[in-house]
Amino acid sequence: MDIFVVLPNVFAGCGFYRSYQPHNRLAKIYDANVTFAPGVYTEDDLFGVEADILHMHKGFHDMHTLEECRKRGIITIVDFDDWWRLDTEHIFYRDYLRDKSSETLIELLKAADYVTCTTHLLANEISRYNRNVVVLANAMDMNYPGCKIDRQKEDKIVFGYVGGHCHMKDVEQLRGLNNKLSGYKNYKFRLFGYDGSDVYNSYADVFSDGGRLAGTHFDYAPQQNVFSYMQFYNLMDVSLVPLVANKFNSLKSELKLIEAGFFKKAVIVDNVEPYKRLLKHKRNCMVVNKPGDWYKNAKYLLDNPNAITDLGEALHETVQPFHIDKVTEKRYNFYKDVLEKRNINSSNRHSRLQVID
Repeated sequence: MDIFVVLPNVFAGCGFYRSYQPHNRLAKIYDANVTFAPGVYTEDDLFGVEADILHMHKGFHDMHTLEECRKRGIITIVDFDDWWRLDTEHIFYRDYLRDKSSETLIELLKAADYVTCTTHLLANEISRYNRNVVVLANAMDMNYPGCKIDRQKEDKIVFGYVGGHCHMKDVEQLRGLNNKLSGYKNYKFRLFGYDGSDVYNSYADVFSDGGRLAGTHFDYAPQQNVFSYMQFYNLMDVSLVPLVANKFNSLKSELKLIEAGFFKKAVIVDNVEPYKRLLKHKRNCMVVNKPGDWYKNAKYLLDNPNAITDLGEALHETVQPFHIDKVTEKRYNFYKDVLEKRNINSSNRHSRLQVID
């Protein structure tokens, strides 16, 4: 089994979780030869190597490559980890309109032999354009050095936020929360991934109550690369997972719960898709059903610090189906199956040609 994996030119979380990490693990534990490439620019980049399967994330979309693969009998698999239509308040919404990105991605869906994705909700949307869709969830590889669990003891309970540049509306739900809790002395809010951008300055404004609580009840940790950022979970006790309920967000993955769970962190999380099916209030997480629940749940954890450990242990059990080896086994069986189907179809075509001759 020879697999050619095209990594997105901008290698971030999606390239790590959807392309690099799963195929790196696949090559380690199964009879699979994997070649990674940071984008395909010429035919020789791809077709100078042996390949049974081409895997590309939607972040690198190249219709010419798919067409050439089809001519050469290489199976094409395109991965989608979120929806191709952004909500109107998404930071990249205007860019998508200008570049007609949604239409391009739909054409990619139609052209691929198979599509992989993160959840069944997203698979249902994809099946409108391509029936050959398989759910391969995001997974954690705790053998990876960047996933070493090593919580640094602090004298305050740390509520942490880990998120990219596209979550201003989500974070805005937490405005005023730090101020409401400021009567307590034993906590701190920590913003992870700070890069000095306008977006992160806005996040900091929310978490620090306009800067008023900086230093006492707020600090931040600077941006890390994709191979190191998971160590952020060693610098917090409770992960804050705000997510506004809309169609685009509902088709994202459970990744923030998965990460927190494997690091045995308590979470306070909005009761929305894609998280809903995993949530058990006060058993494996603290669930937010209405705005006031952010304060209510944070206060509960400050008053009951032992619950932080208990919730983290319980969430760890909940996310075990997302262990890298379980998802890799499913991926290997899927790849093996599509190769067998290709070989059977190729044999049948050859037999028919012999009869005609």
